[in-house]
Amino acid sequence: MIIKDNWQTLAHTETTELNKASTQLHHAAQFVALFGNSLLPKAADDSQSSMVWLPKLKALAGQEINLKRRIRMALLYETFELQLINENEEALGVFPLSGQTKGTALSFVRTQARSFGKKADDIQPITHFNLPKHGLDEGGPFHMTDPGHFQELARYRHNAQLALTEIAKEYEYATEVATWPHHFDTGSVIPVKFDDQSNLTKTVGIGLAPADNIAGEFYFYVNHWQKEGKADYNTLPSLPEGAEWHTEDWKGAILKMSEVVKKKQAEEQSELVESFLRSAVEASFGILNKEAVKA
Repeated sequence: MIIKDNWQTLAHTETTELNKASTQLHHAAQFVALFGNSLLPKAADDSQSSMVWLPKLKALAGQEINLKRRIRMALLYETFELQLINENEEALGVFPLSGQTKGTALSFVRTQARSFGKKADDIQPITHFNLPKHGLDEGGPFHMTDPGHFQELARYRHNAQLALTEIAKEYEYATEVATWPHHFDTGSVIPVKFDDQSNLTKTVGIGLAPADNIAGEFYFYVNHWQKEGKADYNTLPSLPEGAEWHTEDWKGAILKMSEVVKKKQAEEQSELVESFLRSAVEASFGILNKEAVKA
């Protein structure tokens, strides 16, 4: 079993401190996203700003850009630093973030772009969304309060990339698992139905999301969407113990990370997450009145 054999055991139960570390990483990840957003053609799904987890580096990396050679920006979790890396994941430039500001981080990214023939003004912050206001926006420095929290969050991303990729590859046309700079979720979208013009009319989404108004901690989710009509939630299928349905403004199932870490062994944790994802995806297809199309 790919998920079980490669799962990294999660142990932290203090969500407040993990959330604070995640906020630092979320703001830092904007510099990975803006590098691709600035230098790549705009994609219909905004994927030029998306990121993927690199297990060897324990880093979120942006999309590759071909400037004399293939390069991309990466955010290394365990050392909390930005790196410009090549196609072999070797560092071409390194910028430790602790003690630095958003202004100096942007200067680093622009300097790296100039070394590959671009102008400083070619690199611009992303402006089509805003993160919640934070002291970092007022010139405050980045700070790694506890390396253990950053290490745990690296395990979150590793496990999410692992489990979600394994599930997504079972469905035809599912998107590649990616992390998005706005909500900072790692996820994939499974197309369920298209109209006559090949526009999506029904989808199922799977992912890992940070604390938000749905849950005050990281959580795995499976949601569903349909362009028209209303789903019937009177008889929802059961989910694994600890998971729950939401059917108000946001419609889907969640499994909070606090439920996952109640299991002490890697095998138990991975089995719970896999069971949740599979059962919730199957239930979501049922809610949308469609049969799953396997790859």
